Amino acid sequence: MTRSIFGKLLFSHLIIILVSMLTLGLLMTYLVNDHVIDNKRRDLLLKGNDAVTILSPLLTNGQKPSNALLDAMGDMAGSDIWVMDKTGQVIAGQPPTGWKSRHLVRLADLWETADWQDGSAQKVLKPRSRKDPSIVAALPLPDQGSGSPTALFLYSPITGATRTAQALEQLLLYSLAAGILAASLVGLLMARGLTRPIADISRAAAAFACGNYNSRTSATQSDEIGQLGRTFNSMAAELAQVEQNRRDFLSDVSHELKTPVASIQALAETMLDGLAKTPEQRDRYLASIVGETKRIGRLVSDLVDLSQLESGELTIVRDQVILLELITTQTAKLVPFFEARSLTITTAIPASLPPVIADPDRLGQVLANLLTNAIRYADPNSVIQLTAYTHQHQVVLDVSNTGPGIPPEDLPHIWKRFYRVDKSRSRNDGGTGLGLSITKKLMEAMGGTVSVSSTPEETTTFTITLPTKIMG
Repeated sequence: MTRSIFGKLLFSHLIIILVSMLTLGLLMTYLVNDHVIDNKRRDLLLKGNDAVTILSPLLTNGQKPSNALLDAMGDMAGSDIWVMDKTGQVIAGQPPTGWKSRHLVRLADLWETADWQDGSAQKVLKPRSRKDPSIVAALPLPDQGSGSPTALFLYSPITGATRTAQALEQLLLYSLAAGILAASLVGLLMARGLTRPIADISRAAAAFACGNYNSRTSATQSDEIGQLGRTFNSMAAELAQVEQNRRDFLSDVSHELKTPVASIQALAETMLDGLAKTPEQRDRYLASIVGETKRIGRLVSDLVDLSQLESGELTIVRDQVILLELITTQTAKLVPFFEARSLTITTAIPASLPPVIADPDRLGQVLANLLTNAIRYADPNSVIQLTAYTHQHQVVLDVSNTGPGIPPEDLPHIWKRFYRVDKSRSRNDGGTGLGLSITKKLMEAMGGTVSVSSTPEETTTFTITLPTKIMG
């Protein structure tokens, strides 16, 4: 039981309560006993002094006090009173039976005390044990000329006085039992209240580990354990999303590969079956196979880039890049695609534009992706415009085209892998659906940003920003 948190909490709670109550009980018993005995001692000494005051004139005149007088004084004091000398000879009164034998040693010490011999002391013999619950007071009397000092003794049992302490001990015992019972109930409730949310979190975690990605904990109260539960739920949601993204990614990749592979297989089987009888047919089939393999190659290359970007393994070289020169190089490579769709490209890039800090190859890849995307979705015979300017130690480049645009509900999702606004068109023209995802991650890796704004059936503008100097 004590191996569990529940058992440890309950056991430690009970131990603390038990030790505290035992300590308190013993301390209270001691204090009460001491208080009762001290009060009885003071009362006995006070009455003894009164008796000495009464007896002193008689003893000074050489008269012996009568037993009747001592009995009357004893009744008033609530004790036995007698007069005894150093030799143990009882001069007057009657001590309790067997008293002398029980206190013989302490009496010898009493008579040998220096201050007792000069008549200035008062002595109280406290109880020796629970078997002898009594107090004895000894007060020196005036010298009667016998040469042996005498003293007045008062003997008072304290059995009645100790009943209060015994009643208190019994009360404390009952209180201890009741306290342990109450502490057990409170400790049980507290331990259960603390461990039940932990058990719920543990259950949810175990279910999650077994593949139930919808497993969540209900322990979300406003304390540290609740904070742990909310953190677990947040982590579980993120991991579930990661797992869903992984599944979607595998599904998308397999879907993207399925079409070109099926096409290659069909064309190859056609040639193997001898259905391509003329050289022109064979050349056309081979060209299609090459085209599909290139498409697969682009997909694999994009997947490798995306994987390296997400894992932080892609090396980014930071250098000064003349943006106008890079744009001129990239647009020259795409001239055949512009001409195929009767598109015109215009640039508004000032010659005074400062160099940007970027990786030349990766920035060229970003520009190629944006320009290819603009060509793919631009209306035929329209204009693609590139505009650049500086803003707060940054260069801003806009790539705009006129076309169908992007619906507002699709704008937040276009950076996701394999996301397509026009799915059929993208697949038919050879797009992999990864270009914008790679573009966004490349810009972030180079310390820049990329954003998009679009008005359906009008203009779509992709905007990238890059620093003009390395920021501290």
